[in-house]
Amino acid sequence: MSPTPSFAELALELHRLHDAREAVIDRALDTLEVSHPPLAQLMLSCVGDRRRAAHWLVMPQRAFAGRNACDMLADGDVEGVWEQVVLKQLGIAASF
Repeated sequence: MSPTPSFAELALELHRLHDAREAVIDRALDTLEVSHPPLAQLMLSCVGDRRRAAHWLVMPQRAFAGRNACDMLADGDVEGVWEQVVLKQLGIAASF
């Protein structure tokens, strides 16, 4: 049986995982900007800042049946993501 980790070790590991997750979230927006620049620009103009836009990409959305925009894009459903961003731009969709 392995020794029980200290809370300091656990806290350190949680910080490391948080930082790694944030880096992947940032890369998701970077990838959207490279692969679909107009969509990324519209999203940024709707949301107002990069951090919120990046987090929207990875947050489960009711409009996507609980999936996130990265899942939709990975499945090739660019149109579905466009639709949600345009609806947001028009003030019809739920808040980002």
